[in-house]
Amino acid sequence: MLKIAHRGAKAYAPENTLTSFKKALEFDVDMVELDVRITRDQYPVVIHDRTLRRINKEYHRINRLTLEQVKRVIIQDIETIPTLAEVLAAVDSKVGLNIDLKVSGSAQIVVQTLRHCKVDLRQVMISSVHPSELRRVAVLEPSVTTALIFRSANASNFWLVMDFLAVLFLPITQYYIAAVVRHAHADYLSINHRLLSRKRVDQFKRRGIKVCAWTVNSQRKIDYLKKLGIDAIISNYPDRL
Repeated sequence: MLKIAHRGAKAYAPENTLTSFKKALEFDVDMVELDVRITRDQYPVVIHDRTLRRINKEYHRINRLTLEQVKRVIIQDIETIPTLAEVLAAVDSKVGLNIDLKVSGSAQIVVQTLRHCKVDLRQVMISSVHPSELRRVAVLEPSVTTALIFRSANASNFWLVMDFLAVLFLPITQYYIAAVVRHAHADYLSINHRLLSRKRVDQFKRRGIKVCAWTVNSQRKIDYLKKLGIDAIISNYPDRL
């Protein structure tokens, strides 16, 4: 089972910062998870939200800012928003990477950055709610593992409605999700742990779908999912994995 540290060691340091990723390396994890967005001048930066609201209460969108403007933002008076290249250098291939592509059109830029930084692509999992991005990754670098994120607030309205209907009508859920994963050419299904049960995990596995659960912080829940034979768990508390 892959042990994945969510946005670094989010429970112990500001999320998606170099401090957080370095803290995660202190624990026995297989991967660190990070979120990537693209600046106006086409640089990949590591931040979850589309705006700066949670950091400095400003509503500026990342995709409307240049890298220079993004770098002026200070997180908790300590450090700047890192670029993907900076995170790759900090992690330094000590563990694998789970890179969440938050926006359409980012696959090419992220893969180019991985190549430029000479990252071992066999250590990389690229995740996204956007099936087209995962299909693009599969074409660019077949050695990269991909994961479709199911039921996320970042999905389009159409997919949110479909996801809701799939969960509402439980008998068809397994077939719908399996079809969406195949459509994305994904190796993994990355899914909210609250939607998982022993029966559902078994159903996915019978269809050859690996399951990654997010974001699991309770030790009791982590232990339960391990007993189900889950393939990966993402947690804010990497020491609990």
